[in-house]
Amino acid sequence: MNQLTKLAKSPQGKKLVDKAQQIAKDPKTKEQVEKAKLKLAELRDNATKKDTPHDEAPKADAPTADAPAAAKAEDAQTPPAA
Repeated sequence: MNQLTKLAKSPQGKKLVDKAQQIAKDPKTKEQVEKAKLKLAELRDNATKKDTPHDEAPKADAPTADAPAAAKAEDAQTPPAA
């Protein structure tokens, strides 16, 4: 930590600090930060959706494990078209 303090107090360190502050105040940098935050939030949300319990009822458009068997049973009961 002592070396960081020395650097920050040196002329070169002061230039680096000033440049960093200018970059942080730049609207383009702020926009990039916002985009990154949104992307991270989206990734986090998608990860939590994948971690949801599997005991939830399946969606109506989602195929179930019984769907192929049910379709075959219906076909067996339906007479062939003439």
